[in-house]
Amino acid sequence: MKITQTNVPDINRNIDQAKVDLGNRVIENISPLLDEYYVSKRESLIESRNSLKEKRALVLEKKHQLEELIKQLEKKKKVKLILDKVSRLVTAGLGYDSSFKNETIILLKVLDNLPEQKLDFHLKDISTTLRKRFK
Repeated sequence: MKITQTNVPDINRNIDQAKVDLGNRVIENISPLLDEYYVSKRESLIESRNSLKEKRALVLEKKHQLEELIKQLEKKKKVKLILDKVSRLVTAGLGYDSSFKNETIILLKVLDNLPEQKLDFHLKDISTTLRKRFK
């Protein structure tokens, strides 16, 4: 049998205590490596969370902008429809009545500033007038 000398010290005491000591030495050597990895991963996670929060805020802001644009689009569609119907009334010869003419002129002047409810009312009123005329 060949005996090889190593740097591992002989165990002269309790085997359980030797296992604990060996485990502690392994942890002391590996712990800095794990700490660096943990810190880098934690920083990466924090950076990712902050990035996600910023992106969510940006998406929410864009969503609000799109909702506003959709509201404006709906209003513009109603204004266009009113203008088309007024055009039909004028081409049909109903625009020459003096009271209707004055109301229409005032309506056309303030059409862009009217709220949605007023636009709906005027659209319904003009549609009713058109239906009465073409019955």
